[in-house]
Amino acid sequence: VLRPFRPRPHEAWGHPRDSGGSPRRSAPSVVATPRFSGKRHAAVVPNALAGVAGASGSGGVLELVTLVARALAAALAAAFAAFLASAWRKKTSKDAHRPRIRAPASPRMRSLLAATPALHRAIDAPLLLQSSAMQLLAYLLKQRLDPPERFERETISTPDGGEIAVDWHGDADALPTDAPVVAVMHTLTGTARDFASFARCATERGFRVAVLLRRGHLGRPLKTPRFNLLGNAEDLDLHVAAVKKKYPRARKLFAYAESAGTGLAVRYAGEKGSSCAFDAMTMVCPGYDTTEGGAFSRFEPFLDAHLLKSVKNTFLFGANEQTWQTWSANEAAEKRCPSFDDLANTVTMAEFQRLAYGAEGFASLEEYHYATNPMGTVLEIETPTLVINADDDPVCTPSNVDDNAFCFDGACARALVRTPIGTHCCFYEGNTLVP
Repeated sequence: VLRPFRPRPHEAWGHPRDSGGSPRRSAPSVVATPRFSGKRHAAVVPNALAGVAGASGSGGVLELVTLVARALAAALAAAFAAFLASAWRKKTSKDAHRPRIRAPASPRMRSLLAATPALHRAIDAPLLLQSSAMQLLAYLLKQRLDPPERFERETISTPDGGEIAVDWHGDADALPTDAPVVAVMHTLTGTARDFASFARCATERGFRVAVLLRRGHLGRPLKTPRFNLLGNAEDLDLHVAAVKKKYPRARKLFAYAESAGTGLAVRYAGEKGSSCAFDAMTMVCPGYDTTEGGAFSRFEPFLDAHLLKSVKNTFLFGANEQTWQTWSANEAAEKRCPSFDDLANTVTMAEFQRLAYGAEGFASLEEYHYATNPMGTVLEIETPTLVINADDDPVCTPSNVDDNAFCFDGACARALVRTPIGTHCCFYEGNTLVP
């Protein structure tokens, strides 16, 4: 409480001396001097705060905690209500999630697009999965909670002593021997388990699913000190040969690839041209250019750190570490390429990829990019190819698509579908987590 300053009569301004004749004291520099009353102050401040100050004991602390908890609960409830309202507006809007199709001039591709109704309707994402973050969270939960599918492994030895494999979806045993085969090319650190729901849905529709496992993805130590972030076209030749040998009467052979797997599929199809083994391909969330400044440099920072940790655990650490230590002391030292320690100490995926050329079997970074960058052969693809990218993808970002949209121009065999939602390889729809 502020009390107004009221000077006594003998101290009033304008009187040079007080009543005793002594010179008057100088007038104060402020008109009013604040005088606080503890009693009135305690009445103004909430009892909880007064309790913290010691006026009402430990009970005030509990009151403060309760007050803050209620405020937080109210704020969270308001935020969730706003989230639900926004999600409902998006879900009920007919055009909120409608894909945009970039069709080439090719009559064949246009007819294929016209015959695929799912590409022309809006994505019906679940109410709570109307954002990239929520779809990614659902993806992570689904990977943990999805019931495992039965896969039967066919291991393949490579000429240099390495090991790759084909994981066949077990539930496809009842399909006829001429059923079409879908060859799946997995993500950066993927396994067959990542495609459990995909395999289940594809099998129900009459497709036989074969997940093509690259080096280091078999769940056991590497046979040789070599891995491939984006795969290897020569290894893919061995995969394709194994698929055709097991089911030579299959009517069609299709390729389905996600994320890093698309780099291998595109590179392979471009190198093969008209002799490509696949009858058609679907590429989901490709990163396009993988050279310096390209896809590996554009990951969202948090996801970049997560991917880097996964890559190191998959290819370098654990049971593989001794293999790489031996390689570093011999082959890497002889070829003067980055060692195991150099790779282990990297802090971004771009840096890891830049230093991994020796571990992938190349003499230089330039040679590595020349042999693996999918954009180096994309214009030579003659196989009908559908590419799907999401505008909210934090891994294979929209800028990747914008920078390489030229590969869908002209009378080519490639078509692009861009969706407003779907994040990275999710695209969940309906009331369940079905992509």
